[in-house]
Amino acid sequence: MPSLLALAVGAFVIYYVVNTYLCFRRNLLRAQQSGIAYVKAPVYYINRIWLITHRLWLPLLAKLPPSWTAWVDFCIPDFGHRLSIEVFQRVGADTFLVVSPGGIMMHTAEPAVISQITTRRNDFPKPTAIYRSLDIYGKNVVSSEGQMWRQHRKATSPPFTEKNNHLVWAESIDQASAMLGSWVGPDGKGDRTVDRVMDDTMRLSLYVISRAGFGRKLEWPSSEAKADVDADYVDASKIKNQEIDRDAGHSMSYTYAIHCLLDNILLQFLIPRWLMEKIPSKTVKKANEAYFEWGNYMKEAVASKKKSLEAGAEDKDQLDLLGQLVKGQVNSGKSKDTPLTDSEILGNMFVLILAGHETAANSIHFSLVYLALYPQSQRALQKDLDRIFHGRPPSEWDYDRDLPALFGGMVGAVLAEELRLVPPVIGIPKSTFGVPDQPITVDGKPCTVPSATYISLCSSSVQRNPRCWPAGKPTLPGGKPVHPVSNVDNDLEEFRPERWLLGEEGELQTAVTGTKEEMPTETVTTDDLAINEAADTSDRMYRPPRGAYVPFSDGYRACLGRRFAQVEVLATLAVILQTYSVELAVDQWASDEEVIAMDEDARVEVWQKAAEHARDLMLNGLGVIISLQMRNGHVSMRFVPRGQEKFPDDVDEKWKEKRPDLCRGMKPVADWRFWG
Repeated sequence: MPSLLALAVGAFVIYYVVNTYLCFRRNLLRAQQSGIAYVKAPVYYINRIWLITHRLWLPLLAKLPPSWTAWVDFCIPDFGHRLSIEVFQRVGADTFLVVSPGGIMMHTAEPAVISQITTRRNDFPKPTAIYRSLDIYGKNVVSSEGQMWRQHRKATSPPFTEKNNHLVWAESIDQASAMLGSWVGPDGKGDRTVDRVMDDTMRLSLYVISRAGFGRKLEWPSSEAKADVDADYVDASKIKNQEIDRDAGHSMSYTYAIHCLLDNILLQFLIPRWLMEKIPSKTVKKANEAYFEWGNYMKEAVASKKKSLEAGAEDKDQLDLLGQLVKGQVNSGKSKDTPLTDSEILGNMFVLILAGHETAANSIHFSLVYLALYPQSQRALQKDLDRIFHGRPPSEWDYDRDLPALFGGMVGAVLAEELRLVPPVIGIPKSTFGVPDQPITVDGKPCTVPSATYISLCSSSVQRNPRCWPAGKPTLPGGKPVHPVSNVDNDLEEFRPERWLLGEEGELQTAVTGTKEEMPTETVTTDDLAINEAADTSDRMYRPPRGAYVPFSDGYRACLGRRFAQVEVLATLAVILQTYSVELAVDQWASDEEVIAMDEDARVEVWQKAAEHARDLMLNGLGVIISLQMRNGHVSMRFVPRGQEKFPDDVDEKWKEKRPDLCRGMKPVADWRFWG
């Protein structure tokens, strides 16, 4: 018996080795015939076992000679962001294949290639298999392809219009004002440190999309209010004993249900529903309860909206996302389009609130971090706000008059630059799954993308590619390159929103000519899919080559809520920075009293300590679950009244004059061997 078992194991090992070798040889031959540059690796980038366990192997691989482990850089998730454009420069091509026994993967940071792929949607379909985890409530516009995607796209696109964006504008101003008030305190002195700005921007974005997307108004909690998140999980039988007011018939408030659902999103994706109900973990039970509770709230909202529409009632929220989806069901007999099922409506509502709120929240958060690190750009933005509003309070702002000015001015430039450096999706997924080999032009030469190839459009890399972006000399913030291995001879790794402005020396053209700004024309395709082909930036800003700037993707599968997010971010930044400045908090290194007593040199030195911490997190602390976020720490900030800033605007220049030796001896912290 033992001999038979040993024979079976030996036979399996031989089969596995031979099969692996043959698969690798087959894939290598296909790569060689493609005409595209390639590298070889023993591991398939999207292999689930590798994705889950790769961190366990890195310490062992780090002990091997570098010549044996050069392939690791091409197989680590998020390597396109961590190594930026340097990894393409190492290969010597802006488009290359990674060949492994498990399959072929193509990475590209070449604008022309990206443009070809995004415009040929049938030739390069979305790899929907990797989005199955998003179907926890039902199929949706993100996880579908082909005819099913067309059905979902036609159902979900109507509410994303300028009319709905007026509501986004008003709600963003309202919630941003409340958020700012919680930061600066009732006296407005701004002497409070906000440790986790991202938590509040997530709340703001969630509240905005709840109002503009689902017609549910949520009030910002006051400092005296009880938390809307339970300290511990409690089931429905204990509702009466809770300090938190519950919505009738529910074990969780609506606000808590959605917070809890999103906070535990990985559990929702990874654990089957039947298993979640059996695991005796308080966290898992809470996550499972949130799944059902938010679903029940949405089912009730669907039923209520459907009843209202069937009765012929009209109200100002009928054009929100929920109303539009339900309207498709109510009017199904009057249209040739197949209406969405109830589960598909819930699926779309979930995926849009999941992706939509993270995108805008991250942009607000990272914009504030960058502006705190670059005070001179912040002052230029505030100067432009003065030009636009002339001191008018947010209650007097007008969407049609003021939004185009923000979009085409310094606030729009800050958003564009933040998205260039920190795009929400760093590797936009495409594929040739289910289609034959596809002809494509790479670096001006005819090539072929093999069938069954997973494709990553590396937005983070192409948006730093010196071959397609004008660049200046590096300014070395803090005396060091922003990225230790990428673009060390130019400023494309640096936050410089002025690069987007077309006027002389970064001055806005409108400041000179006085012309009236307008939003880009909403160009829409004629195939009933409402594909918005307007540019991602103002007509008055620098326009990179098509495919070089893709924070919202491009073509038919571009982000549905792009303008929604832009309106929200622009309005929020304007509210915060019109009357307040954002500064890095230095509590970890000095008290308020100590800072007040410092001379300018001492303040510069303590600011640099906070800046070094923030820069390190921006380089090494970001990671992806749904979108690119700060995962390994936080940047503490303060919001102080304008004119009461504690640190000089040119704090970085003063530091570099004081410490010209700081560039020496930098280690490549972006290298996986140094990841801690």
